[in-house]
Amino acid sequence: MSSVSAKKNISTQTIRRLPQYLRVFYDLHEYGRSLVSSTDLAAETHILPIVIKKDLQSIGAPTKLRSGFKVKGTIEAIEDFLGWDNLNKAFLIGAGHLGAALLGFSGFKNHGLEIVAAFDTNPERVGQEINGVAVYHTAQLKSIIKSKKLKIAVLTIPGAAAQGITDTLVECGVKAIWNFAPVKLSVPPSVAVQQEDIASGLAELCAKLKSKSS
Repeated sequence: MSSVSAKKNISTQTIRRLPQYLRVFYDLHEYGRSLVSSTDLAAETHILPIVIKKDLQSIGAPTKLRSGFKVKGTIEAIEDFLGWDNLNKAFLIGAGHLGAALLGFSGFKNHGLEIVAAFDTNPERVGQEINGVAVYHTAQLKSIIKSKKLKIAVLTIPGAAAQGITDTLVECGVKAIWNFAPVKLSVPPSVAVQQEDIASGLAELCAKLKSKSS
């Protein structure tokens, strides 16, 4: 089976668990561990050993018979699967409070993402730098996407503007959109969208809080 086919057959739930495993493996590697069992991983992650074993085996994590997973090799397997061993350049549209906070998050580079440009229409932001990232006017969007050959966009803009901007991004050849706008985007099948619904997450948190209090 090709690596592309293998990735298509791995569930979203497995993909979402991989960063959690990776954090544990980073710690183990730092402490000099070379092997770890799925039982030990379960104690750290609170995920069933059988689920951990299935997840890691699905991405080809190396093992040693009866000893568990090889720490260094598993780190490499997860990073390779997620594409975090290569730095992908991205840009952000909407340099307000949320956008500025994302621009200030240095951990993206550890996860294979570097935001190299930001766009906004507010004259107080355009022409400035936020956490070392230049802010351009949205009117320059097409030219800068083309000149920097950017394929990944991060949207932190009002919902009313999101689809119009998305249509422009698709025209420019953008292949992946991380959407923080509170709307579902319409894109062709060739474009990947990851929706971050802050309101839904907050609603879930509040519901959990209410259940704990009752």
